[in-house]
Amino acid sequence: MNQQLLQGLLGAVLCLAGFSLYWGGLRVVGMFLGGTVGLLIGLIVAYVAHLERSWALFAALAAALVGMAVGWSILKTLHAVLVFLIGAGLGFLLNRQVLAPGYNGIWADPWMPWAMAGVGGILMSLLFRYVIILVTAAFGSYLIYRATSLLWVGVLAFVVGLAFQIGLFHRLGLSKRVRMDWR
Repeated sequence: MNQQLLQGLLGAVLCLAGFSLYWGGLRVVGMFLGGTVGLLIGLIVAYVAHLERSWALFAALAAALVGMAVGWSILKTLHAVLVFLIGAGLGFLLNRQVLAPGYNGIWADPWMPWAMAGVGGILMSLLFRYVIILVTAAFGSYLIYRATSLLWVGVLAFVVGLAFQIGLFHRLGLSKRVRMDWR
C-alpha cells in the first residue's frame, strides 16, 4: 500500500477519534497488564495449592478477571498522577524560566514557582482531555499534510478534526464517563 495513503488514513483516524483511541487504548493496556499479572498469580497459587486441572484453570481465570479490574484502576490512578505532575512541572518551569527573569516583582518571590506548579497541576488535571484532543488533531492534520503536501488541507483537517472530536466528546457524554472513571 502507498505510504502517503497510509499517512493520510492514520491522520484522518487521529483527527476524528484521537481521544477515544487514547482513552480506550489506556483502558486496554491497563486491563491487559492487570489480567496478565492476575493470571500469573492465579497459576502460581494453583501450583502451590496442588489444585486439580479444572480448579486450577478456574482459579487462574478468576484471578485474571480480578487483575483486569485492578490493572485498569491502577493505570487510571497512575495516569492521573502523571498528568498532575506534568502540569506541575510546566507551571514551575513557566515561572522559573519565563516570568521570574522577565518580570521580577512578585514573580521572583521564592514561593511563586511552587504556587505556579500547584496551579499548573490542577489546570492540567482539569483540561487534560482537551489537551489530548488538541494534540491528536494536530498530529493527525500534520500526517494529512505530509500525505497531500497541501497546507490548506492540513489546516482544514485540523479545524474539522478539532471540532469533530470536541463535538463527539460532548455529544456522547464522554466527559461524564471520563470523570466517573477518575473516581
